[in-house]
Amino acid sequence: MMQEHAWKYFELHSQQRMTVFNFYITIISLLIAGSGICLQQGGNLIYLTSALGIFIIFITFIFHKLDSRVSFLIKNAEKALRKAEDNYDNEEMKIFTSDHNNENLNKTMRSLWSYGKCFRLSFAIISCLGFMISITPMVINFMG
Repeated sequence: MMQEHAWKYFELHSQQRMTVFNFYITIISLLIAGSGICLQQGGNLIYLTSALGIFIIFITFIFHKLDSRVSFLIKNAEKALRKAEDNYDNEEMKIFTSDHNNENLNKTMRSLWSYGKCFRLSFAIISCLGFMISITPMVINFMG
């Protein structure tokens, strides 16, 4: 009964994490496309690009915080499931314990990465892109 509760908790928040990240990617894609359109149109619209770049950074921060919260909830469920796995005799059935004890996870560029590390890298790259988009009009004015 308790294991089923922990599994449903894990399943719910894991699915929620992926849904939120997909929504984030959709929003960011639209904002980047909007920035490109503003730059193509030229004139005063290029200054809207700066606002969109800053908004990209803001949205990324918000989604990073949401992901951190959901990650915390998932880790709680994983902890409960590892505790339930203590009752198993067969080591191969201890999936969450095995994953938790994997010392090669997140070690190098070639090792397996957790979802969290992948998402944090994505958030960092998109934040940098948002910064570059926000300064693009100033660079265009300086160069031109």
